[in-house]
Amino acid sequence: MKHILLIGLLQSLHKKDNAFCYIDTHAGQGWYDLAAAPSQKTGEYLEGIRKLNPRLAHDIPWVDRYFSALSALKEQFSKAYYGGSPWFAFDNMRPQDRMVLLEFHPVDAEKLKYNFHYQPQVAVHHRDAYEGLTALIPPKEKRGLVLIDPPYEEERQDYPQVVELLAKAHAKWPTGTFAIWYPIKDRILIERFERRLVKTGIRRQLVCELCVMPDDNNLGLNGSGLLIVNPPYQFSEHADKVLHWLLPQLSQHPMAKASVKWLVGE
Repeated sequence: MKHILLIGLLQSLHKKDNAFCYIDTHAGQGWYDLAAAPSQKTGEYLEGIRKLNPRLAHDIPWVDRYFSALSALKEQFSKAYYGGSPWFAFDNMRPQDRMVLLEFHPVDAEKLKYNFHYQPQVAVHHRDAYEGLTALIPPKEKRGLVLIDPPYEEERQDYPQVVELLAKAHAKWPTGTFAIWYPIKDRILIERFERRLVKTGIRRQLVCELCVMPDDNNLGLNGSGLLIVNPPYQFSEHADKVLHWLLPQLSQHPMAKASVKWLVGE
């Protein structure tokens, strides 16, 4: 869900010829080998990408772009590879666009630098996003997208650090588009998170959620959400089509559900 909607946001920026800047606050390594020990240990991909059928009927260009980006990665490395957000973003960059990647974990930051060292339009910073993001915006391009996807095991339950970062970043760049990915494990905690977001006073907050299990199930990760500030025109309608294409393929329960709603309007 996250990667297809990310592609949709970036494709919307293509509607104007002038350059944009993409910033990823927790970029990881850029791409991953699913045959490696960490991926084999968790097996998360078995309930994700492994279930998706690219031939299942749809009329969503973002989905086609998603699978073409995956194919390009597999051709470059091997069939076992899967892209992180930087890979999908890079696949949607034009020559005039720029990408800034932040990663605080030293091992991941070195791997990220190595993976993109041959790309002059990509800058990699070994830097804490909670300090670094506000120092990097607004970008010189004045147009762009920030993806905030932190390691939530280090966040408190209703994600106050993330909300604070968004509020500070939006104050510096109110015309930028911001996307925050978050896990859904407990609906009560998500409601607290949403209340914190509303209290920021930021307008135009759109929430996209895909729950493969009931959202009150207490056994683990039930789904995920993407909060988007300043989404492009008609993005909500296209996002809804994406989520309802994904839902029957990824569902693990009869009460699985997908939704797109405005948390805060204009």
